Amino acid sequence: MMAGKLAGIMRIPTHRPPLHLARRQRGAALAESAAALGVVLLMGLAAMEAMHWQLMRQLAYAALTEAARAGATGHAHPSVIAQAFEAALLPRYASPGGTDEAMQTLRSALARTAASAGMAPWRIVVARPGAQAYADFAQRDLKLPAAAAALPAMRNEYQAEQHAGNIARGLPDGKGPRSGLTIFQANTLQLRLRYLLEPLSPPARLLLQALAGLPGPDGGLCARRAWAAGVLPLRIELTMDMQSHPVLWPDGLHSQVGTTEDAC
Repeated sequence: MMAGKLAGIMRIPTHRPPLHLARRQRGAALAESAAALGVVLLMGLAAMEAMHWQLMRQLAYAALTEAARAGATGHAHPSVIAQAFEAALLPRYASPGGTDEAMQTLRSALARTAASAGMAPWRIVVARPGAQAYADFAQRDLKLPAAAAALPAMRNEYQAEQHAGNIARGLPDGKGPRSGLTIFQANTLQLRLRYLLEPLSPPARLLLQALAGLPGPDGGLCARRAWAAGVLPLRIELTMDMQSHPVLWPDGLHSQVGTTEDAC
């Protein structure tokens, strides 16, 4: 008798929620799970894009370094710079088919980027030496390739002697009146690279397009066009001492290497 009373006292009453409340709770749980999953996916995409951009920036910097080395020893010829730059991009597209297949894959990738952005997938501006430096320090009778025989060129040799002579001629600190550079500074190759990088995912492309309309550093006409197309314009600058006589090559020798800043 006592056991029955105790069992009655200890029995915990259970109340099931109404059916419509249970369904509402299940729906809320599903919505929360979907929202959490969406956040996780977006974070994963952001991490993937950031890693991709960082790796491609490193590759572009390495390629620009090779281009500068080739230009420094090749009289700053635009075609030499361009060939070295694209050759240094090949490791990303390495394949069992060898260099020819890798180059074909690279060309296809660059063509897709050009079609997507509506402009060249990369461009290198030869910022130094400029025309004013050649006007200050150009010399004749230098040993140059036949194609450069009639073009302005600066002597890369005996720079200390040239600098002393410029000071003796009355140039303040040896700086040219037009360029404001010394012969040492004029004998440096400064390259500015704009490399267009397509995002891996459509959400990242939409984000770049949205950012294009916000105020901030625009980087010029070409950079604004790239942002509007959903493409990230990487900008890298590099300076290297010349190892050959710099030559003032005319613009137009290569469509993607020249002295014009806003050529897209």
